[in-house]
Amino acid sequence: MGRLKLFGEPEGDGTNDHSALSNLGYAQSGHTGFVPSQGEALIEILRLTQNIIRDSEGTNRLTFAPTSPHITLAGDLRVTQNARFGAETSPYTAIVSAVGSLDTQIASALYGLMRGTGGADNNQVTAGLYGGAVAEGTPVAAFVFGLYFSALHATPSLCGQLAGIYVTMGSYAAGTGALTIARGLHIAAAGWAGSKPTTVCGIDVEQQGGSGAGTAYGLRMADQTAATVRLLELGPATPYLRLLGGGNPPADKSNLYLKFGSTLYRVVKTGTSMTLEAA
Repeated sequence: MGRLKLFGEPEGDGTNDHSALSNLGYAQSGHTGFVPSQGEALIEILRLTQNIIRDSEGTNRLTFAPTSPHITLAGDLRVTQNARFGAETSPYTAIVSAVGSLDTQIASALYGLMRGTGGADNNQVTAGLYGGAVAEGTPVAAFVFGLYFSALHATPSLCGQLAGIYVTMGSYAAGTGALTIARGLHIAAAGWAGSKPTTVCGIDVEQQGGSGAGTAYGLRMADQTAATVRLLELGPATPYLRLLGGGNPPADKSNLYLKFGSTLYRVVKTGTSMTLEAA
């Protein structure tokens, strides 16, 4: 039986082997792999002429481009180890680390927009950011924070506002369904199946006026405009304290109500004396 021969131009270095054979990457023959004209082994310079990687069903999963976005991934992604975004390193250990510098507006470590698209036959809960923090293991001491964040001013430029948490609410013109209640901050009921805390604070505001601050407010609330305005209400259905808003009170009555027994009263001024008037 004759040997297999490939017809073509010889290599030009005195051998009669065809280039397709002289570049075969067989380890036993000492070859280093297919070598393109750039002189780099093929495994080091893999190129895709169509900039696409498809799955076995023919669906485009990875798309490459010389301009942004340079890599587009279609489908679900699972990362079994840590992931990092950005060239800078983070001083903290994190499953997902996003550290970088941006000179455009708005510069953000994480931007997300979720649109709930549930069908008419099921409920839809849409959360822009959803997660939890659970302390496990046996550390010397455990500190658990559901949301741990710092907002710091670090520029000689004017800083008009600084807020640890900035939240807005509203509805689009298409949102015509009944809306029962809107809360800028909702702290749901706590549950203590294991250890019971000695003290629980729904909101705990520590000292805010240190280091030469001009005026410090532990809690400040602007007046509101609505058919009924209650700036503050503390207690059960008939509260222990109620403070009305929406404008100045009458000259002889206060906007403050206090509960005596089971009845809520407001102060009424008569001359130089004060009486109580039931709500």
